[in-house]
Amino acid sequence: MIASGKIEKPNAAGFTLIEVIVIVAILAILAGILAPMIFSQIDDAKLARAEADCKSISSAILAFRKDLGVWPNHSGAGCGENTQFLRGGGDLPGGLADMAYQTTATVLFSDVLMVDDEGCYNATKYRGPYLPVVNTDPWGNAYFLAANNFVATMTDPVFVLSAGPNGIVETPIFSVSPLGDDIGTRIK
Repeated sequence: MIASGKIEKPNAAGFTLIEVIVIVAILAILAGILAPMIFSQIDDAKLARAEADCKSISSAILAFRKDLGVWPNHSGAGCGENTQFLRGGGDLPGGLADMAYQTTATVLFSDVLMVDDEGCYNATKYRGPYLPVVNTDPWGNAYFLAANNFVATMTDPVFVLSAGPNGIVETPIFSVSPLGDDIGTRIK
């Protein structure tokens, strides 16, 4: 349109290239600041969940012991009296043999704490399930413990352990506390 000798431009709506670049730069800076904070919260949540799971398994084993008067490795003839290792769901973590864990006589937590299908325990005293489910740790490995350390004559501690974020067991079987990035709760 031409009015009084001037050319009118239509209203140019939108952003200039400079404005778009500034906005993208601001968003990139915010993402760079917030991403590490968010990921550290996720890592902290995984550690907290592993600690809570270890405590739940520990509590279930202590309730089992209280009701039956035996640890889960000495249940009766033909029912796991020689159990050396208890484990939960998932794959076994690496490094168990290096830390002297015996996994040849392994029993699942579910066979001890959830059901007594084989009738291994005193039916009048068994008040299970002591634990509804044992999932994998937050990194996809099994929770475990050295059941052979429950023997009454042994003073060695027993821990429910997760191999932690690296998936490698760094706590020796006779350690007095979890080492490396392993997460655990002492039972005995």
